[in-house]
Amino acid sequence: MSWGTKITILYIGFVILIVSMVYISVNNKSELVSKNYYEQELVYQDRIDAVNNEKKLAVTINYEIVDQFIVLGYLPNEIKKDFKGEVLFFRPSDSTKDLTIDLKFDQEGEQIISKDKLSKGVYKMCISWKNDKKTFYKEAIITI
Repeated sequence: MSWGTKITILYIGFVILIVSMVYISVNNKSELVSKNYYEQELVYQDRIDAVNNEKKLAVTINYEIVDQFIVLGYLPNEIKKDFKGEVLFFRPSDSTKDLTIDLKFDQEGEQIISKDKLSKGVYKMCISWKNDKKTFYKEAIITI
């Protein structure tokens, strides 16, 4: 095989590699930023304050992944009349798989969320709540 043939094969291989990488890049869907990014950025100090409020708590909302369930726990005596909150399961790779659930703890202070509602993959679990006129925020990375 001559040098000319080897160089031609090398160039053709390089072109095939570049074309396939462009094809994969164009078809890859990545949604790392929310649709209302700028609105969220304007109130980011509120989020920082809520995170600091959560860190100061002696008792906070905890979570545990058990079999096919995500179990959120909070002490019932910590829940005040104005308690309100939600859990956002944020999927960075596909926003159509995001899920928001209101926090509603039972008498034992638990809320059970079925993993069937979520697709397999990595989620950022964002828990935000208001209790006793203060806001709180907590994040965790979970894998389903």
